[in-house]
Amino acid sequence: MALHPLSRLSAVQSSVGARVIVVSNRLPLTLRKTEDGWSTERSSGGLASAMNPLLRKGGGDWIGWPGGGGEDDVQGRMAILAQWAEDERCFAVDLPEKVATGFYEGYANQTLWPVFHNFPSQLKFDAKSWEAYIEANRIFCEAVVNRYGPNDLIWVHDYHLMLLPQMLRDRLPDAAIGFFLHIPFPSSEIFPVLPRREELLEGLLGADLLAFQTHGHLQQFRAALLRVLGMESKIQQVAVGSRPVRLEALPIGIAPEEYTDLLKSDKTTADQYAEWVARYSGRKVVLAVDRLDYTKGVIERLRAYAHLLRSSPELKEKVVLIQIAVPSREGIDTYQELRTEVNRLVGEMNGKLGTPEWTPLVYINRSIERTELVGLYKLADVCWVGSLRDGMNLVAKEYVACKPEGDGVLVLSEFAGAAAEMGEALLINPFDEERTAATIERALALDDQERRQRMQTLHHRVLRNNVFRWGERFLGALQEAVSERGRYIDTQPQRLRPTEIRDAYARAKRRVLILDYDGTLVPFAKRPQQAAPPTRILDLLNALASEPQNCVALMSGRSAENLDRWFGMIRGMWIVAEHGAEFKSPSAPAWEYLRPQVPTEWKSTVMPILEHFVDRIPGSFVEEKKYGLVWHYRMADPEFGEWLANELVSMLEAMLAETELRAFRGEKIVEVKPVWANKGEVLERLLASRSDPDFLFAAGDDRTDEDLFERLQSGAWTVHIGPGPTRASYVVANFEALRRVLELFAESGNLSKTS
Repeated sequence: MALHPLSRLSAVQSSVGARVIVVSNRLPLTLRKTEDGWSTERSSGGLASAMNPLLRKGGGDWIGWPGGGGEDDVQGRMAILAQWAEDERCFAVDLPEKVATGFYEGYANQTLWPVFHNFPSQLKFDAKSWEAYIEANRIFCEAVVNRYGPNDLIWVHDYHLMLLPQMLRDRLPDAAIGFFLHIPFPSSEIFPVLPRREELLEGLLGADLLAFQTHGHLQQFRAALLRVLGMESKIQQVAVGSRPVRLEALPIGIAPEEYTDLLKSDKTTADQYAEWVARYSGRKVVLAVDRLDYTKGVIERLRAYAHLLRSSPELKEKVVLIQIAVPSREGIDTYQELRTEVNRLVGEMNGKLGTPEWTPLVYINRSIERTELVGLYKLADVCWVGSLRDGMNLVAKEYVACKPEGDGVLVLSEFAGAAAEMGEALLINPFDEERTAATIERALALDDQERRQRMQTLHHRVLRNNVFRWGERFLGALQEAVSERGRYIDTQPQRLRPTEIRDAYARAKRRVLILDYDGTLVPFAKRPQQAAPPTRILDLLNALASEPQNCVALMSGRSAENLDRWFGMIRGMWIVAEHGAEFKSPSAPAWEYLRPQVPTEWKSTVMPILEHFVDRIPGSFVEEKKYGLVWHYRMADPEFGEWLANELVSMLEAMLAETELRAFRGEKIVEVKPVWANKGEVLERLLASRSDPDFLFAAGDDRTDEDLFERLQSGAWTVHIGPGPTRASYVVANFEALRRVLELFAESGNLSKTS
């Protein structure tokens, strides 16, 4: 027997063992002003539908805006809000009217909404709406801080509150903060058009857990991090200083019992269903349920339906489309224009295609009760979800939940997040009018066996992956992310203590020292040819390499020609060029290759792209090496250079995905080279020459040195120079600090000779 939602709520709460504070733009309750005062309405929409079963009557608090406002009957309004807090655990955030308008109708829905749904042409922005967005997030932050208690889990929802995680992190540094994005995340080509994009990403990164509807949305977020902030990430994690942020794809579900129970036992639902069966007897019913939003493809659906009726005259008087379009954001001009155009198309279609006995399109432009909706789901032969872009689309899952016998067909846009997990639906491209019409015709004619097989598979999946499982997975992942935060901080590098490492060096009998060059031994130069080593560095390397107990290796991304000219006279030192592609050992007079006969034809394809970026920003240039190509932008405008570098890496990642080449970000460079040409690969050759060292030291400053740090055993002294995430065990502030450590080594060697 299915558990009642309240019982399921208890199960979720006990499984995570903590109180949950849900934070969203709107509460599941809405204030309405009537002639008799204020009234309470249950909110519609995907978030309320999903979260209500999780938090109803106890177990957690819900913080959000209640709607309403103004100066009329303030006492009556406050009394209702106090009742909500007492009875429903719903706590209202009081937004001043100007803030609420600029925040919701302004930045949230005229800037963020169109861009996140791939409609940048609909973007409208003004600085005042951005200030309102900041202020609204700040007010929400105060409300959460006031409700927060030790060990609470804070669950922030959706695009309205993208600044809130970092605001909370600043106020509650140790809090467990999760964020779920219900809408899609845009591609890295579209996201950068957003005004204040950096602040949005930085706001999100205050969370411990960031979750998205699909893996595609998650990957697009990672691409935006790289392109906009220059932050590399792993599939499941991004490091923000010494704190990890976990990344997850967690598709939202529904509470199926809220629909199936009405079908089984609600008299109103049964009566309405019986009435509709009689009304539409002998006709196939196609159902569409949407908010009236330009992202939902309502206009495209109406045009495709008109095309179907014109191209298939045999369907005349045999099919009816019921289009429910719930009014939305009516204060925004774009939505008023959409409503006008939909009304025009509805009138035109029924006027031109209808008959006295048949209205081909039934248009309902209002909210409808769930009892009505469930009856329509049961009635419909086909449910048509034609979103142009959607985070998930719960209508698809609600319809499937109401079809336990398999007597229906789901036609689903491939651009809805639901398509990623509902492959048994008939998928459509809603922009393709002709093929969409053909798919609807196929759905109407689908044979009984295929229809039942598809729908029953979908039905079982919707029952299994319900909202309770989604909630358990999110809250469980949040608690794991907080635990990982503690472990992550424990594994962060320590400050290197010069006297401690000097003593370890002095005690050792067989030492290996591996040193990067640029940024490690010397500061970065504006041009590669200007980076010749000063006499002080040559003397230091000579002193270290001349120690019989030492094996010294200089590993650099520079060419073999430059390294040979600068360091070839130092006896007893390994020289490794182009990150490991070539090397020269003390026992061999000639350079050796990590891999012989490496193809370089790829350069002719990549070079024009790099030259195009040189043309775009003065001061940048391309350096050609034997195995790689490097775009330098140290002398370019720093902000524009970083922006272009992110764009270049993003472009090259897609282009080189099926090759052995990769694009790597370095210090003011982007380098394209074979993935096998890395310092970690040449390490084995080096260690074979000095077996069982009792002092293993490696120092470097950028991404290429991480390959080396990863390969070295835990007992090694691995040192990262400068700020930023690293796998090294220790850090020093800059190249000068590292140089002082090496001078301590040299002095220690001199003392041992004289003693």
